[in-house]
Amino acid sequence: PTYASGFFLAVLLGAVFSSFNSLLNSAATLFCLDVYEPWKKARGENVSDQRILKVAKMASIVIALFSFVVAPLLQFAPEGLWQIIRIFTGFYNIPVIAIVIVGLFSTQVPPLGPKLVIVFHVVTYGILKFVLDDIVTLHFIHLYAVLFFIEVAIMLLVGYYRPNQHIWRYERSHKVDMQPWLYAVPCATSLISCVIGLYLLFSPVGVVGGFSPLFVPLVTSLVAVNIFIWWIYCNKGNPTSDY
Repeated sequence: PTYASGFFLAVLLGAVFSSFNSLLNSAATLFCLDVYEPWKKARGENVSDQRILKVAKMASIVIALFSFVVAPLLQFAPEGLWQIIRIFTGFYNIPVIAIVIVGLFSTQVPPLGPKLVIVFHVVTYGILKFVLDDIVTLHFIHLYAVLFFIEVAIMLLVGYYRPNQHIWRYERSHKVDMQPWLYAVPCATSLISCVIGLYLLFSPVGVVGGFSPLFVPLVTSLVAVNIFIWWIYCNKGNPTSDY
């Protein structure tokens, strides 16, 4: 109703200001704790909490002013704000995912591997998406996938030729029952299969391309793999753990 327009505007502005303020605080915190403080310590200088707080306030002001300048440029984004956010988050989310996955499954990769991957991804993604976009017509989500596998390969190659000399190993305390859940592997397989199935559904093989002849065999293969793995683990008996 018309009489509630002012109230609705107040609520909307409150939500916008709250989100904007939280983003400013997060960005300033990341800058101070991950960039400014390590840089000062590397130079042998001690940084007090008061100094960090002052720098955080200055960083918030700079970031806010920068956002004010950039915000009007969004009118030149025909695909909308959400698409712009997804494109720019590609500068950091894919290398982070690749580094975490390699870190979970490999102890041979030294710190040099992730450092090379971060530099490689930022430079390569920026060039392919914003410089050579007329030549490389690949959608940025597909570009995510290509760069992900390349970056995983880079880290594995670095780990192969220059393996980590200081491998951290977890010392188990056995204070609680750590018996693995019997159905962890089949459940993980089903979750991964669902992700692959959704990708196939909304890819040129599926809905986008009018359901290619490959769609049914691929989905059937996923279902068959899941049935086989579940059959193997169900025949192992009931899980020994209560959870």
